[in-house]
Amino acid sequence: MNARAAASEVAGRLAAAGIEDARFEAELLAREAGGISRAQYFAGSQLTPEATETLANWAERRESREPATYITGHREFFGREFGVGRGVLVPRPETELLVELGIVELDTDPRAIVLEVGTGSGAVAVSIAAERPAATVIATEVSVEAIAFARSNATRHAPGLLLLLGDLAAPVAHASVVLANLPYIPRWEIDALEPEVSKWEPRVALDGGVDGYELIRKLILDCASRLKPRLLALEVGFGQAEDVAGILRAAGVEPWFVKDLAGIDRIVCCRWK
Repeated sequence: MNARAAASEVAGRLAAAGIEDARFEAELLAREAGGISRAQYFAGSQLTPEATETLANWAERRESREPATYITGHREFFGREFGVGRGVLVPRPETELLVELGIVELDTDPRAIVLEVGTGSGAVAVSIAAERPAATVIATEVSVEAIAFARSNATRHAPGLLLLLGDLAAPVAHASVVLANLPYIPRWEIDALEPEVSKWEPRVALDGGVDGYELIRKLILDCASRLKPRLLALEVGFGQAEDVAGILRAAGVEPWFVKDLAGIDRIVCCRWK
């Protein structure tokens, strides 16, 4: 079957299932199933019978609102391909801001120890370690499922990354830079999110407790009492920056914000001196 014709059929099914950007996602699935480039797709490449069967299976899975990234098994992040799947949060583009902040700190001091807390797929820590292979980069993760993805991605892109299984920053005695994209969704809001998130992404990577700040608050207190990093950078959700800033001020430091491409205060930063 012609790949574009097959994608058109899939797009109709996805649209009927209530999926936004159904045409784009159908094209993506068709190209992935057929192993063809975008240029080949528009040039009228044919799908093999095996690829056609794979696409039909993938379309059914996507209709059930399984994220396309889980179906294809990978996601691009900071110019590299990362393996992902059920059990790990899908890396978002805005999280690349944490990578940029980590790199800036290493360029200022190449001996700085960079710690990513709650690494998930390893996207942030792996990206920093791959960009600055001589640096000391550490990542922690509480989920056994997630750290397996992180280990695989580190093996591929940054074998020097140190991965530790444990709660937040507890496994680490010292870090100059602490980066984290911790769960920040209030527990009661999770079930109201789109099915791709609420039904498929791991609850442990979403649940920020009653107010959304449970783990963020815990990490801030640990930094204030023990680690005292020269930079703490926390990714937060829409409208949460001021609340997190208040927690930091209560811990004795003055925060500042980094905006994402949409102009949202996405990262809350502070320094201990």
